[in-house]
Amino acid sequence: MNEIRFATLHRDGSESNVRVVKQSDISACPHVILMPEHYRDDGSCKCDDAKERAKMIREWGYTAVDFK
Repeated sequence: MNEIRFATLHRDGSESNVRVVKQSDISACPHVILMPEHYRDDGSCKCDDAKERAKMIREWGYTAVDFK
């Protein structure tokens, strides 16, 4: 299988908030981010999105140099 499945797993074994991202989409991201919300529905990463870059700098410790 070439997909990574993200979900909230409940005590009874059921899942919610399921999101599947292709391994190739994650590998195509310059920073290989393992957070499903970092990927658009078409599989492309949001590293080219100004709001996402600002979040990555503010919350995840990236710097502007990381995006050049």
